[in-house]
Amino acid sequence: MKDIENYKLPHVQDALQRLERALVCLESAAGKPRAKPEPAGETVALAKKFDQLSRAHGALKETTGRVARGLDGAISRLSALIPD
Repeated sequence: MKDIENYKLPHVQDALQRLERALVCLESAAGKPRAKPEPAGETVALAKKFDQLSRAHGALKETTGRVARGLDGAISRLSALIPD
Protein backbone atom coordinates (compact mmCIF):
# COMPACT_ATOMS: atom_id res chain seq x y z
CA MET A 1 0.00 0.00 0.00
CA LYS A 2 2.90 2.35 0.73
CA ASP A 3 4.16 2.09 -2.88
CA ILE A 4 0.81 3.31 -4.22
CA GLU A 5 0.77 6.18 -1.74
CA ASN A 6 4.31 7.17 -2.71
CA TYR A 7 3.33 7.06 -6.37
CA LYS A 8 0.23 9.21 -5.88
CA LEU A 9 1.83 11.81 -3.64
CA PRO A 10 3.79 13.64 -6.37
CA HIS A 11 0.66 13.75 -8.55
CA VAL A 12 -1.36 15.24 -5.73
CA GLN A 13 1.38 17.77 -5.01
CA ASP A 14 1.54 18.77 -8.70
CA ALA A 15 -2.24 19.17 -8.78
CA LEU A 16 -2.18 21.34 -5.65
CA GLN A 17 0.52 23.56 -7.18
CA ARG A 18 -1.50 23.99 -10.39
CA LEU A 19 -4.57 24.79 -8.31
CA GLU A 20 -2.64 27.38 -6.34
CA ARG A 21 -1.40 29.03 -9.56
CA ALA A 22 -4.93 29.06 -10.96
CA LEU A 23 -6.25 30.69 -7.79
CA VAL A 24 -3.57 33.37 -7.97
CA CYS A 25 -4.55 34.08 -11.59
CA LEU A 26 -8.24 34.26 -10.66
CA GLU A 27 -7.59 36.57 -7.75
CA SER A 28 -5.46 38.78 -9.96
CA ALA A 29 -8.12 38.89 -12.68
CA ALA A 30 -10.84 39.68 -10.13
CA GLY A 31 -8.93 42.76 -9.03
CA LYS A 32 -8.63 44.16 -12.56
CA PRO A 33 -11.26 46.50 -13.98
CA ARG A 34 -13.56 45.07 -16.62
CA ALA A 35 -12.85 45.71 -20.27
CA LYS A 36 -14.47 48.76 -21.76
CA PRO A 37 -17.65 48.08 -23.75
CA GLU A 38 -17.34 48.21 -27.52
CA PRO A 39 -18.47 51.35 -29.30
CA ALA A 40 -21.93 51.12 -30.89
CA GLY A 41 -20.47 51.07 -34.42
CA GLU A 42 -18.33 48.05 -33.65
CA THR A 43 -21.32 46.27 -32.11
CA VAL A 44 -23.39 46.85 -35.26
CA ALA A 45 -20.51 45.67 -37.47
CA LEU A 46 -20.11 42.53 -35.35
CA ALA A 47 -23.85 41.86 -35.53
CA LYS A 48 -23.76 42.14 -39.33
CA LYS A 49 -20.74 39.85 -39.52
CA PHE A 50 -22.47 37.34 -37.24
CA ASP A 51 -25.56 37.43 -39.46
CA GLN A 52 -23.43 36.82 -42.56
CA LEU A 53 -21.63 33.94 -40.88
CA SER A 54 -24.92 32.45 -39.70
CA ARG A 55 -26.32 32.52 -43.23
CA ALA A 56 -23.11 31.01 -44.64
CA HIS A 57 -23.25 28.29 -41.99
CA GLY A 58 -26.85 27.49 -42.90
CA ALA A 59 -25.95 27.25 -46.59
CA LEU A 60 -22.98 24.99 -45.84
CA LYS A 61 -25.11 22.81 -43.60
CA GLU A 62 -27.70 22.43 -46.36
CA THR A 63 -25.03 21.61 -48.94
CA THR A 64 -23.35 19.01 -46.74
CA GLY A 65 -26.75 17.44 -46.12
CA ARG A 66 -27.36 17.10 -49.87
CA VAL A 67 -23.88 15.66 -50.39
CA ALA A 68 -24.36 13.19 -47.55
CA ARG A 69 -27.71 12.05 -48.97
CA GLY A 70 -26.13 11.65 -52.41
CA LEU A 71 -23.27 9.63 -50.99
CA ASP A 72 -25.67 7.46 -49.01
CA GLY A 73 -27.65 6.78 -52.17
CA ALA A 74 -24.52 5.94 -54.16
CA ILE A 75 -23.29 3.62 -51.42
CA SER A 76 -26.67 1.88 -51.32
CA ARG A 77 -26.67 1.37 -55.10
CA LEU A 78 -23.09 0.03 -55.03
CA SER A 79 -23.91 -2.25 -52.12
CA ALA A 80 -26.82 -3.69 -54.09
CA LEU A 81 -24.49 -4.47 -57.00
CA ILE A 82 -21.77 -6.15 -54.96
CA PRO A 83 -22.56 -9.67 -53.81
CA ASP A 84 -21.92 -10.55 -50.17
